[in-house]
Amino acid sequence: MRICDKCQGAMVLERAVDFHVGLAILLYACINCGRRIAAEQAPRPLAYKP
Repeated sequence: MRICDKCQGAMVLERAVDFHVGLAILLYACINCGRRIAAEQAPRPLAYKP
């Protein structure tokens, strides 16, 4: 778990998904202030399995 630079709160890992473009990225989100920091360099395409 990471510590937020802004408020010193706990940060948890969450996934943000954009269904219109078909991309997903992992973010660290602060539980206390809501600040989000990217955990990955770039978004990844969503995998499609028929």
